[in-house]
Parts: sequence; C-alpha cells; structure tokens
Amino acid sequence: MNNAGVLLQSMLDTLHPAEKRVAEYILKHQQQISQISVQKLAEDTETSVATVARLAQRAGFSGYRELKFALLSATAAIPEKDDHFDDIRPGMESAQVIQQLTCWAKKCIEDTAQVLSPEQVDRAVTALLNASKTAFFGVGSSSFVAMDASFKWIRLNRWSFVYSDPQVMLLSGVMLQPGDVLVAISYSGKTKETLEVAAMAKEHGATVISITQVGNNPLHQMADIGLWVTATEAGMKRGDIGSRLAQTHVIDILYMSMISRNFTDAVMQLEETYTMVRQKRKD
Repeated sequence: MNNAGVLLQSMLDTLHPAEKRVAEYILKHQQQISQISVQKLAEDTETSVATVARLAQRAGFSGYRELKFALLSATAAIPEKDDHFDDIRPGMESAQVIQQLTCWAKKCIEDTAQVLSPEQVDRAVTALLNASKTAFFGVGSSSFVAMDASFKWIRLNRWSFVYSDPQVMLLSGVMLQPGDVLVAISYSGKTKETLEVAAMAKEHGATVISITQVGNNPLHQMADIGLWVTATEAGMKRGDIGSRLAQTHVIDILYMSMISRNFTDAVMQLEETYTMVRQKRKD
C-alpha cells in the first residue's frame, strides 16, 4: 500500500486552500488520526465533510475511511527523525556531506517508490515495448534525464530520439503518430515547452507518458499514462537535485521492466552493444 503521508506531503502545492488545510492538519496529527472523525476533521480545519472526501479522492482513495486506514498502516512503520535529512550547514566536513546527501538521495528514491503506481508502470512498459518510435523530452535538468533515457533505449535497439532545443522538439512532435510514444518529463508538470510538445504529440495520435510530481498538474492531466515521483527540493537542496534523482529512478524502472518482459532479445542486444563499446576502449 502506498505511504499516504508521503503522498499527501507531495500534493500540498497542488491543492486548493481548503484541501491544503485538511492535508496539513492530517500530516500534523498522523499519530492521532485513528481518533479523528471526518466531522471533527472538517470542524477543526474550518472546511466541510465534502472537502475531506474530495481530498481523499484526489489522493486516490475511495474516501476518508480508506485514507485513514492507509495512514494508520504507514504510521506503524514511521522511523524516528533522522538528523541526516537536515539541510547542508556551514562548515560541514566532506564525510558529513557524503553521509547527508547519500541518506537524502535514498529517501527521495524510497518516497518515489511509495507514490509510483505499479499498474501505471505496467501500462507504460506495454506502450513502450509496442512503440514504433519513442521520443523523450524535458527542459532544464529534466533534459539530462531525457538524454539518459534515449541512450538506454538505443542500447536495446529501440528507435528513440531526444532534442534539447524546444523548437526542434516541437517539430519532432508533429511527426509522431499513432503507435509512437512521447515520454514527457517535468517535475512541476507545468513547464510551458513540455506541455506544448505533449499537446502536439497527443493531437497527432501518439501515446503520451508523463513523469511529474504528485498531483493533478497540467501535464499529468494531459497524459495517457501518468507516473508520479516525489522529492524534497528545500533549503540548499534546491536546484532540481532530488527531482532529477527521482525521475532517473523511474526511467531505470521502465528500462529494467522492458528488459524483464523481453529478456532473451534484450540480453542479446545489451551484449552486442557492450562488446562494441568495449572494443573502442584503450587498454
């Protein structure tokens, strides 16, 4: 079961004010959630029972009862606060930075695993395996994730392409057609250029897979298949470090899932490309 606390935390920036008050109250009172009725929750947050229900449904639950059960299940496994998740501080030694960033990177990946839907991953893998062409697109740090993905697809002898120039990518989006796939990568889900390319690809019949933060952001709503990630981008960790780690992790999951589904042929392709690359290395 997904960690509902992580899910709600990831959704905060996408919620309407009333829903956000409910989510923040729940996160603050997770340990007492079993004793809080839907009526009391609505009263304490100055909202309504309908708002509570709407929040639960936006998080993927049938209602408050199911959300509360998920929170109770997750609460039992919540560890004590780890100081290694604190922000970078002045004068830290290299060993401390290594330990702190390693713990934080691990947390980004673990939290993403909590919000990533296996069903959506299965749908994405099926679409990618059946794709005639696969295009990857992202802007800024997401463009590096897209380039890494395209490189992996080439190793599997999959027809793929990636461009860093938004105008060239928009032109490429026009050439996509039914049977092709666009993987659109944007942590916010609101990047203008990425939305334009996704809309163009969808208009021409291609399947759009999005990789975004949790929530009903514009790109997630537009996509045929939506994959969620979550990462802390606070303090000195701003600069898309966490989102890049989480997005790359999802690409690796898709890549390894494709290999698993088509194991014999995939292994042959990987061995062939590895041998070719090894021959180019200097002893």
